[in-house]
Amino acid sequence: MLARIPATAAQELELKFQLGVGALEALQGEAFPADQAKVSQLHAVYFDTPSLALRDGAFSLRVRRKGSAYIQTLKHRASGGIFERDEWETQVPGPDLDLAALAGTPAVAAIGAAPLAPVFSVEVERRVHLWVRGDIRIEVSLDTGLIVAGDRQEPVAEMELELLSGPPQALFDLARELLGKAPLTLAFESKAERGYRLVGHDGVAALKAQNTAIIPTITGAEAFQRIARDALVQIAGNARLLQRAHNPDVLHQMRVGLRRFRAALSVFRGMLDPEGLNAARSETRWLAGELADARDFDVFLQRAATPDEIDESAGRAAFFRALRIAQAEAYEHALAAVRSDRFRTLLLMLGEWVEVGGWQRLANDRQRALREGPVAALAAPVMDRLDQRLRRRSHKFREIDVEARHDLRKLAKKLRYAAAFFGGAFPEHPKRRARFIAALRTLQDHLGELNDMAVARAIALRAVGRRSGDLAFAAGLEVGRLTRDEDDVIDAASDAFKAYRKVRPFWSLPDDRKRDVNLSRSTLQSA
Repeated sequence: MLARIPATAAQELELKFQLGVGALEALQGEAFPADQAKVSQLHAVYFDTPSLALRDGAFSLRVRRKGSAYIQTLKHRASGGIFERDEWETQVPGPDLDLAALAGTPAVAAIGAAPLAPVFSVEVERRVHLWVRGDIRIEVSLDTGLIVAGDRQEPVAEMELELLSGPPQALFDLARELLGKAPLTLAFESKAERGYRLVGHDGVAALKAQNTAIIPTITGAEAFQRIARDALVQIAGNARLLQRAHNPDVLHQMRVGLRRFRAALSVFRGMLDPEGLNAARSETRWLAGELADARDFDVFLQRAATPDEIDESAGRAAFFRALRIAQAEAYEHALAAVRSDRFRTLLLMLGEWVEVGGWQRLANDRQRALREGPVAALAAPVMDRLDQRLRRRSHKFREIDVEARHDLRKLAKKLRYAAAFFGGAFPEHPKRRARFIAALRTLQDHLGELNDMAVARAIALRAVGRRSGDLAFAAGLEVGRLTRDEDDVIDAASDAFKAYRKVRPFWSLPDDRKRDVNLSRSTLQSA
């Protein structure tokens, strides 16, 4: 019997997968025969306040009917792992909420005096198997059904692996074994999160980066996991959405998640194991490359002049037809990557490495100190090194070529991500931090505009190919429109670099690093 009012939360450790085409049949035909499953029909109603305060506090609250029994469940995902949730369960007499059962849980503060009411429901058929190997016990649930919010609905086809006993590594070992049998894609959105998106009419809206909670008291290892987890959520969530609609914002946010993950690899590389780091870099570089062309065509078409802004010619119309055909082909290429076995393997590999990877067991004193020590001790030297490199290289900005300019842009972006990651670890100078990040944002905007101009030339050449005549002439005119302000943007970027070099860093270096850094800065200022 479940406790009437649990005093503490039970922690569940689980992996969730979206089932691809034929996955359910493949799993039931070999690994988990349908006639051996424990089958149940589940109907769950999710509750929240009118302002959705529970959702905003990372809670979900439901009453689920299973047979003739009703279970009230509160779940909370705070700063823990993406595969971990705190959970409070209570058996209740019927479909209505038992408010007394929430007493003593952190949800009380989020709810306050606001009323609670149903917001959406989930109806699934669940087939449960118990997977046992030695002392390891894992519950395998295969769910199919619907999420319903008013007159909107979304299908459910997923598998959950919940660890009942044994080490966390066992979950990933089983997942990898099943991945070889069926198309499974690691997913991070719960049914509750998908339901809330349906309630908000934003079922295909892009998933943007979360403000990762990095505070001074957490360790380097905790900081890396939080940042990497949030990036993985952004990558996987937008990959799922991209398969539902060719949405430029979804594609862009998936690439942002990739850049954030790759920035974390660079920032934390001093404490990561070389084998895992190299594999993560290689696979994320592959995925970024598969998405790049579609994004480049999106940017070109978004920046291009519309027909009502200029006289539309036959050549221009033909050029834009060629562009849109090339854009559609680039999206199909991106979708092929997202639907591939390689992508599914990539997500599982990255999730496993972040959660239980070999970097957590490195015995080197320096790596262990970075992993177990306060995040500020790791963050300050990293940001200082990036900051000095950017200041030094930017002095000759006007003299460098397009390729070097692109490298400088990547360096500025890496520093901006690092500053965003670690801002909360240095709370002493909030205004200085805001000025520093604002200066980097302005700089990045101008450098990004210059990069778009460089890409525009390449995109036009690709769309035109070997063709000439009116189409090539129209392409040249369009590129000319997109790049005519290049000199002005170079001036603006140069001014942004000057403004950036005047802002002060917001972090504090460890005492044993300050003298060397001060000497380096003196050298830079006199150069």
